Amino acid sequence: MSLLEKQQRRFAFWAILPAFLLFSFWVAWPALKGFQFALSRWDGLTPPVPVGLGNFREMFDAFFNPDAGPAARMLPIAFQNNLILMIFPMIIILSISLFFASAFRKGIAGASLFRVAFFFPNILSSVAVSVLWMLLYSTSSFGVFNSILGSLNQVLIQLGWVDRPLVSTPFEFTNSAILAWSLIPMIVWTATGFYMLLFLAAMQSIPDSLYEAATVDGASHFTQFRCITFPLIRDTVVTGMVFLLLGGLKIFDQVWVIEQQQSRPDSNTLATLMYSKVFNEYQVGYGTAIAVFLFILVLVFSLATLRLYRREALEFS
Repeated sequence: MSLLEKQQRRFAFWAILPAFLLFSFWVAWPALKGFQFALSRWDGLTPPVPVGLGNFREMFDAFFNPDAGPAARMLPIAFQNNLILMIFPMIIILSISLFFASAFRKGIAGASLFRVAFFFPNILSSVAVSVLWMLLYSTSSFGVFNSILGSLNQVLIQLGWVDRPLVSTPFEFTNSAILAWSLIPMIVWTATGFYMLLFLAAMQSIPDSLYEAATVDGASHFTQFRCITFPLIRDTVVTGMVFLLLGGLKIFDQVWVIEQQQSRPDSNTLATLMYSKVFNEYQVGYGTAIAVFLFILVLVFSLATLRLYRREALEFS
């Protein structure tokens, strides 16, 4: 090994060392301690009592024991809410983003303005977005959606299409029982612009010659998208799928803000339930076990999605 190579390796070592130490202290070590706490019964004050897999048995008992009490049933309900927030926003966001990205690639009037308008919600904090949508969902006179529902009911009744209002107003969009469904439009509004620009950037890397040849062969726009565009940006779409799945699995801020920092059985997600168990009920061991369960779910969903769509990368010369 030459002197220059030794100097380069030494420089690389000292350059990486601070980041490695910070990562070890703030991420790796707390994660390892978290696994240890998950195997104990601890209230955060008294010494932890080892219980082995007791916390995990209690968790899975909540899923599979039909006689589990209301407190135990909070975990399956939280997981169900996470599934709703993982699957439905992902399908809607990917569909809308791909549609508009494809339209913008072909060129439409005012495309730059539309891009800015679509991306704007993404620059807002999740707390600001949650407060904004709380106002939109409000049951007071400021509630935009309730005003629209009220006007729609009046129009339909005056036209004679219905005898009574379709939906009673004011409608409680933020009711705990349906909060997961009410969060879907908010998530779609916030995230669509980012993924549209992500897919648009991927589409713009595809050579125009492929589309020109397809047009000469008489391929429709849909056929071009199905046979050219989507296969060549599939890696980017899969990346978007992973991000959306993980976002729905880890969602916390929106639920916590709309529920005014309270843990409610019907609206909990895994993250809010974990927080409540640790900081409100002082069940640190059980809350940490939920965190470990959440970590395993994130890992499984990420690896499963990547493996499902694994393929060789395509390059253009």
